[in-house]
This record gives sequence, structure tokens and C-alpha cells, in this order.
Amino acid sequence: MSIIAISNLTKTYASGLRALKAIDLQINKGEIFALLGPNGAGKTTLISIVCGIVTATTGTVTVGGADIVRDFRESRTKIGLVPQ
Repeated sequence: MSIIAISNLTKTYASGLRALKAIDLQINKGEIFALLGPNGAGKTTLISIVCGIVTATTGTVTVGGADIVRDFRESRTKIGLVPQ
């Protein structure tokens, strides 16, 4: 079972900058996952969307089966963010 599932996730900012384009990702329970990339690759945007801080332009994200938009409160109880 996927603990985090991301499907067709896109984020385009008001300025026209496309930070994410059609991201698909599944992280299964018990997996260790690292998100690596150069500056400006969209790492912070992706994590911010998963945590409910930033709204995606298109696509869906579920955390523990809870949709981060439709089931916002439930999804927030299943994930936390510790910045560097």
C-alpha cells in the first residue's frame, strides 16, 4: 500500500513559472525515500504541496489514503515537516 501517492502533479505559479510538470510518485509504507536535485528543481514546491502548504495546479496527492485537498484535516494528521 502506498503511504504517499502523487498522480499527475503540476504546479505553475502566477508568474508563469512551472515548478512541477506531471509528477507521478508512490512511496510505500516502510520505504526510505530521498528527494534530491539541483537548486530550482521543485523539491521544496513538491514537499510543500504534499504537506498542504502550497496548492497544486493539477493532480492529486494522498497521504495514508486521505486526499490532501478533500480530506485536508485527516491528511495533516498523517504527515509532518521538519525543515533543515
